[in-house]
Amino acid sequence: MNPPSKLSPRLRLAMVASLAAIVVVLATAIALRTAAAPFAITSPTAVPSPVATSAGLWVGPAPTMNEARTRRPSTTCRVLRTPEPNNPPHAPVNGQPSLGAPIRSGVILVQTAQCRDIQAVLVKYGLPGPATRYVDVLESDETIANGATRWYLVEVAPGTESATVVELYRHPEDIEYVQLLPQFTGGAAG
Repeated sequence: MNPPSKLSPRLRLAMVASLAAIVVVLATAIALRTAAAPFAITSPTAVPSPVATSAGLWVGPAPTMNEARTRRPSTTCRVLRTPEPNNPPHAPVNGQPSLGAPIRSGVILVQTAQCRDIQAVLVKYGLPGPATRYVDVLESDETIANGATRWYLVEVAPGTESATVVELYRHPEDIEYVQLLPQFTGGAAG
């Protein structure tokens, strides 16, 4: 038979309460980790229509005051140091309204800033979506820092691609890079 415990009832209660708090914190952390974002993300906005905003004419409904705030970095998001960018051999196209070549209709390429939720970006800027991850990689510190997990193909209303690129380029707090996509005209790459 075990000898009687020498812990006071008050100390026992404190230990049980501490263990219960740890269990709740761990369960919450596990639930948040398993609630990963889906691969294709759609916006709850309706069919876009031109709306006058302070930034000019914009396609899609104007965001409400609550929607206009993009989620800022949370305590679970660590902003990682981004490596120095490679200088592309072509002319810069970030934010440019024209590529000088035919473009894909109804879609643009967007890289969100670190710790920005693509769903919140779609809502904030009135984009109909969906947004589909452009680079299929696993999330790691390296792929988050170099931006590989933050590239999305975003569907926009056909005919508004250039205006959308120019508008999103004005918001580096949410959008790190945005461009039109060239239309594939066929032929062999080489």
